[in-house]
Amino acid sequence: MSPTLAVRARRAVPADVDALVPAYLAAFADEAVLSWVVPDPTDRAARTASLFRDLLHAAVHDGQVIVAELPGGTLAGMSVWQRPIDATSPPAPATRPTAAALDGLPGRRLATVTDTVAAHRPKEPHLYLASIGVRPDLRGCGAGGVILAEGLRTADADGLPTYLEASTGRSRRLYLRQGFHDHGRPLALPDGGPVLWPMWRPARPGGA
Repeated sequence: MSPTLAVRARRAVPADVDALVPAYLAAFADEAVLSWVVPDPTDRAARTASLFRDLLHAAVHDGQVIVAELPGGTLAGMSVWQRPIDATSPPAPATRPTAAALDGLPGRRLATVTDTVAAHRPKEPHLYLASIGVRPDLRGCGAGGVILAEGLRTADADGLPTYLEASTGRSRRLYLRQGFHDHGRPLALPDGGPVLWPMWRPARPGGA
């Protein structure tokens, strides 16, 4: 799909959850970290649907979800922004995946991801971009850029820096172009898992 200015970003509301969950599952079906956590692509959505429903329900009610919407109300993309957090005040359990949500290998790998990123999170209060994705059939419409711009606008308005972990070299390059810089060493997940690049963007008062 070619880029279109008709894509708009907005905060998700509780009425969005039923449409948001399948859109989120589609957007993250091929995401690097989730593909490592649940290696079987035929089982990925079934294994994570309940987990993501609970997480998104809590995040939407906390005002943490920004969606990209096409004309007619189709949700093209979504993101979760946790704010503000620091190393001594982790996200509430309701908005943070836990190993108990999955059993077997996926549960162990989810625990590894959670522990790895938590151990390297900055202590300074910040807006944390926990996840951002666009449905595969709607990639290229500009949804990801619209979502990112809205989240960064909010961060700047609140005077908060932004932190994330890029899960691919391509996404890391995108974030570098948006004012992020590498923040500490890359985090390599074990057993052939992806490398995560911690990244930081200082607040820009007035959106400068």
